[in-house]
Amino acid sequence: MTTRTPRTLWRSPGPLPVVAALVVIAVTAVLGNWQLNRAHEKIGRAERLAALAAQPPVDLATVPAAEAAQLAERRVRARGTFDADRTVLLDNRPHGNGTDSRAGFLVLTPLRMPDGAAVLVLRGWLARDAQDRARIAPFPTPAGEVTVAGTALATLPRVYSLGQDPAAEAGQKIRQNVDLAAFARETGMPLLPVVLEQTTDTGDGLARDWAPADLGADRHYGYAAQWFGLSALTLALLAILGWRRARNEYRAGPQANLNER
Repeated sequence: MTTRTPRTLWRSPGPLPVVAALVVIAVTAVLGNWQLNRAHEKIGRAERLAALAAQPPVDLATVPAAEAAQLAERRVRARGTFDADRTVLLDNRPHGNGTDSRAGFLVLTPLRMPDGAAVLVLRGWLARDAQDRARIAPFPTPAGEVTVAGTALATLPRVYSLGQDPAAEAGQKIRQNVDLAAFARETGMPLLPVVLEQTTDTGDGLARDWAPADLGADRHYGYAAQWFGLSALTLALLAILGWRRARNEYRAGPQANLNER
């Protein structure tokens, strides 16, 4: 009489495949959650900026320099005179609207205010010459006293520069990055600890359609879906391997009994 091995739906495919699969599942789940958090951060920032946009702009002249950093992401305005000779161009910057792949510059110019303080103004985006990056298209800087309005930023947008210290670019017109504290030491200006991202038009021809705060949120959701999909696929493969092993052992049961006879 043939004795059949009891049917088992799943058998471990072995310790090594199980451990490897669990590691992959854990890592991909963590990466998926990280991408979700990044998307939520961008959406939350966009909602926060929308709420702040409903508030009247803060005049930087009325805020002590020590408290200016607290204005980050607030609407602000400043009155003063542009120091055109101190203008810096940040290289390798895409157009802020996220649809233009051309390389360009972000134009930075200090604005000297009547009280002696200064604020670095992120004036806008300028297309770069495709053949010669040092050939800069003309853009006028308003002369005399102007009023500039926009959003206060805690820091300047940065690009990866292979660990290069921004201070090493001191004195150059075209740079990769600018650090506020280092630029203040370089120029001797009492710069406020915020950057004014300009939104008003001063007739300089620069593009100021800045990237929305939630730009890239959909991309993060897509990345999260890919990571969670890989996690689910790994779990499915582990289940299939275990099921196949259980099926093979079940089928081999009668033959094993015959061999024992």
